Amino acid sequence: MNTLIAGFIGPQEIVIIIFIGFILLPVFILYKVVKNARNKKNENTRWSGEEVEKQFRKFSEDSFVKKNVREYFPVKEGNKITLIQFSEIVDFSVINNYVFLTDINGKDYLVDSSLSALELKLPDDFIRVHKSTIINSKLIGEVKKLDNGRYDLVMKCEKERVISCSKSYNEKIKSIIDF
Repeated sequence: MNTLIAGFIGPQEIVIIIFIGFILLPVFILYKVVKNARNKKNENTRWSGEEVEKQFRKFSEDSFVKKNVREYFPVKEGNKITLIQFSEIVDFSVINNYVFLTDINGKDYLVDSSLSALELKLPDDFIRVHKSTIINSKLIGEVKKLDNGRYDLVMKCEKERVISCSKSYNEKIKSIIDF
């Protein structure tokens, strides 16, 4: 009988059969492992009524209510996009008809938007203090009142950054610093 099988199967067919065996065997073993893991997971995840209530309360807490999902501002740098946390943005300012974002490290990024469009998109912590400047009110380090009734804001960042405010925005500044 061995000669009968050997007559039909040559060395090339044997190599193909061995090759297929090496491919199918690991796939079969992986299938069994995954199937067993799923069965064990299903056995371990059966919850009592009390546990279901607990999970439901967890997902219905205020912490899961939709908040301001975006916590960063995307900025293009060449062929990449850098995400800057809102808490690290000192201000947005217009210089020569271009809008720049300044971070707490003092680095400037070119922004592809107008200040009026940004004013609508930014969180409430960002306020306009001049026709060419929006600041992060949480990063005001010091307020200096000038003789002409205007204010200078010294921002909290690595490089000293002083922002002059326009008189028309004095009420906003007073409401922020409560005086």
